[in-house]
Amino acid sequence: KERGVLFVSPSATSPAISEEPWTDFAFRTTPSDTLQGKALAQVITERGFRKVAILVMDNAYGVGIEVVAEEELKDKVDIVASIRYDPAKLDYLTELGIIKDKKPDAVLHVGYHDDAAVVYRQALELGLDAIQWIAAEGVYGFDFKISEDASEFMRKAVIGTGLTAVGPAQDEFRAAYKKEFGVDPGVYCDTAYDAVKLLALAIEKAGVYDGAKIRDALWEVGKEYAGVSGTITFDEKGDRVSGTYKVWKVDLVEGEYSWERIGLISL
Repeated sequence: KERGVLFVSPSATSPAISEEPWTDFAFRTTPSDTLQGKALAQVITERGFRKVAILVMDNAYGVGIEVVAEEELKDKVDIVASIRYDPAKLDYLTELGIIKDKKPDAVLHVGYHDDAAVVYRQALELGLDAIQWIAAEGVYGFDFKISEDASEFMRKAVIGTGLTAVGPAQDEFRAAYKKEFGVDPGVYCDTAYDAVKLLALAIEKAGVYDGAKIRDALWEVGKEYAGVSGTITFDEKGDRVSGTYKVWKVDLVEGEYSWERIGLISL
């Protein structure tokens, strides 16, 4: 903001960004975790869980989702434990032991691939695969080769949410991406694509390389923009106001683990 430089992120999801003094120079083509927290809470309530433990990384991503989810679940479920862990520690038997003692019927988990590999392996050791886990998209796309035990735990016990899009534009993008790179696009590939396209449109509309003028133009082109990640509209803080979240699970087909979409949530 001090330099008049516009910041556009396809992957910064912390709700705290919306309250920063520089937010008028920051835009996001991915929704804030305010929406993801609501999606996770909706999965929990719609499936009728009553005793919920929350296990999140102690960082902006984990805590941001935790705060929103707790608010959404207030007066709807009994939160029997709310635990924040260090993702670098890579030993979570103490935290998992607390969860086991509390006997929840569901665990809301926010983690990344590396720490999740340990969390899920150790949770399997403790017999926590009998409890339903609901995970944020930080573990989606997990490399099943990292851990057979963690992969099996995910198949048995984990469902989750993740930003997605449906429709012809998304289908065309996915096909073009796979043709170019030989693999399906991962998390934030489509929001990164939309960020570049929207920024290019804003630069073109502003007609000059001036951060403030490009920012003002971005608000104009970012109204009901038909992106490959879905329709994008920015609010006064540069936040995307809507998003569609898939509900996913892990399946095992002919000895290969894979991801399967089992539902959609539009917010």
